[in-house]
Amino acid sequence: MPQKKRPSRQDIIRAQQRSTFVGREEQLEAFEQNLVHLNRTADGFGYPKDFLFNVWGQGGVGKSTLLGRFEDIAKKHGGMTARIDEAIASIPEVMAAFVSQLSEQGQAFPKFSDRYKVYRQKRKELETDPEAPQGFSAFMGKTVAQVGFSLGRRMPGADVAIDLMDEKAVVEAAGEWTAYVTRKLKNKDEIQLINEPEAVLTPLFLEELGEIFDRQVVLLFDTYEQTEEVLDSWLLDIVAGQRYGELPVNCIWAIAGRDQLNPNSWTGYEPIQFPVEPFTTEEVTQFLQRKGVTNLQVIETVLEVSGRLPLLLAILAENASNDPNEVGEASGTAVECFLKWVDDPAKRALAIEAALPQSLNRDVVACLVGDEKSEALFGWLKGMPFVRERSDGWAYHDVVRPQMLRYQQRESASRWAERHRLLADYYGDRAQQLELSEKACYSDSTWRDDALSQLYHRLCSHPQKELPIALNQFSEALKQKFSFAQRWADVMLQAGKDTNENALKDWGNRLVEGLKAFDDGKYIETIVAFTPLLKFDGIEPRAQSIVLAWRSNAYVLLSNYKEALSGLNQAVELEPEYGQVIAFRGETYRLMKQYEEALTDFNRAIELDPELDLVIASRGETYRLMKRYEEALTDYNRAIELDPEYKWAIARRGFTYYLLERYEEA
Repeated sequence: MPQKKRPSRQDIIRAQQRSTFVGREEQLEAFEQNLVHLNRTADGFGYPKDFLFNVWGQGGVGKSTLLGRFEDIAKKHGGMTARIDEAIASIPEVMAAFVSQLSEQGQAFPKFSDRYKVYRQKRKELETDPEAPQGFSAFMGKTVAQVGFSLGRRMPGADVAIDLMDEKAVVEAAGEWTAYVTRKLKNKDEIQLINEPEAVLTPLFLEELGEIFDRQVVLLFDTYEQTEEVLDSWLLDIVAGQRYGELPVNCIWAIAGRDQLNPNSWTGYEPIQFPVEPFTTEEVTQFLQRKGVTNLQVIETVLEVSGRLPLLLAILAENASNDPNEVGEASGTAVECFLKWVDDPAKRALAIEAALPQSLNRDVVACLVGDEKSEALFGWLKGMPFVRERSDGWAYHDVVRPQMLRYQQRESASRWAERHRLLADYYGDRAQQLELSEKACYSDSTWRDDALSQLYHRLCSHPQKELPIALNQFSEALKQKFSFAQRWADVMLQAGKDTNENALKDWGNRLVEGLKAFDDGKYIETIVAFTPLLKFDGIEPRAQSIVLAWRSNAYVLLSNYKEALSGLNQAVELEPEYGQVIAFRGETYRLMKQYEEALTDFNRAIELDPELDLVIASRGETYRLMKRYEEALTDYNRAIELDPEYKWAIARRGFTYYLLERYEEA
């Protein structure tokens, strides 16, 4: 039996907060009755009638708190619970988080845990391997079939030799990562584990989940609006039962988010809908009375300021006084009222400044207040009702944080800028201490997270000064890693919103929408979004070259080769030694059947980097189309020598042998 876990101070705080919980009686009753009044199978096995509960409503109405009450109810009746939120980035990590929490409650998952440990180990080895293909880590954890044809459209400027090949070449590009894994790992089970982790790990997870016979298991998904894109199809595949095996009948899901589950997707599974609204006046009064607030004038003030949102009620009630003179007029925000009641200057300062970072831990707090005070103050902060624990640390609730930020900007613009610079330096130092090469850093998740945090705080400290720098660095991110460029654009947009700087907000929104359009195959929208970046005053030649290559890629996918070629000519003129763009232009010439021009560009790109197997193979394909078969074979052979698993080159070489009537070799 595992050792019983001692409760933490945060466990005690949460229990105290739940003891004053009011309202939501209908939802709590329905959830509890589903656990207590079980249906029975022929052999007497009891199971809950309903397995899916959907909690939804605006931010601050108490969805997370309601999930916490569901946990309490399940445990009261002997059940097991596990919970994840938006900090979990992938499906394998979701299962691992559930397994970790259920293991603490006495259920072992040896098969899953063994395979997941291998998955983590092998993934780390492959991601940090200097021989890993460009863009490899972006697609780790995805099933190859999910990547599909669009893979070749994701990384212009990085794997430009892939982007403009014909369909067979693009399909081969989707297999480049598979071929690399196969070459590195050898073991077929490990190869499948890395290429298709969901297909391998989900059946093991469900199988061992099914070994829990005598207890109900409640899996809770918080902030689903942030994870729906990753999790929705996987969860639907599980309940469909076709891909992964059987979902145990004693397993209950509670999914909470701002929006209702998509009825078109979840029809037939009859989720129990729990829309959550702000408290009624009676519930507010009951809540405040339980907190010791009984003065009617105080209650009326709190009602007005809070908008009856449970989260803001909890903040206002935390240190509220029964003396109406201490409440003051309800002209300020709920946060200002809360800060008024925090007497300790150190706690007050931290409550304000800890809203600046997007995520919190003790190290970040130490950066703000100094190491000596950080432990005690961070312990206090974690107990506040507006700070919620996530899988990756702690964060201010998204209803409260914007109010805190606005408060600080109004109070002191210079202090705002100074503290953001402090945090930017903190994250910059963390990234620098990793001592990674330029290529390796984009494949390292820790570096990426720190670089994005540094970007956010730089932009917040001085939006006008940092915007041109951020736009130039965005183009480099775009060259290196599409998914990182998406996150970069998201951070720019968020910083624009948090600083209320329209120029920054507009650029962030333009980049976010442009990348999304590209991912959705809406290439005209991508062109419209990216063209203003080329005209931006602070854009540097290298950044211009990358953006021109991306825009040209969109033109090619629209079969507008004339515009594509025009953009690539400008890109090469700006960066004459940019071999990848030169190869990119060669591919465009090949698609236009201008083979001599294509050869000229391929020759130049290979001269700049003789190890570009993709470009060598593309030159070979150009020779084949020109019926210069022997020269084609020479290039195919060289590409295969550089990468013995290069299936597309092997196939094209075989076809060339066929054309030469060398059938045995074909």
